[in-house]
Amino acid sequence: MATEASELTEVRRLRVWALAQALKSHGYAVEVAESEPLLAIPAAFGSPVLLRCDRRAVCGGELWFSFPGGAAVAPADDAHLHDVVVAVKGKLAAQADG
Repeated sequence: MATEASELTEVRRLRVWALAQALKSHGYAVEVAESEPLLAIPAAFGSPVLLRCDRRAVCGGELWFSFPGGAAVAPADDAHLHDVVVAVKGKLAAQADG
């Protein structure tokens, strides 16, 4: 069982890394947490935007990116990375306008 958990953690980290690369290609600075699959995107105004990569029970345990508090963004796969980048841009823009 520990092997399954460590494999899941590794997959989650790889998905966070893939998203980090996608955000970097759009000119964003990103910080990847070492201790857990968490990504922080520093904001010009306010707190950094945080994203997690976790299993989502309502989707059969698929990995999804979500904001703190559980607000689901999109599946954590290559096909949806663009959707997550757009969501992050929107969240950063909302903070700047706020």
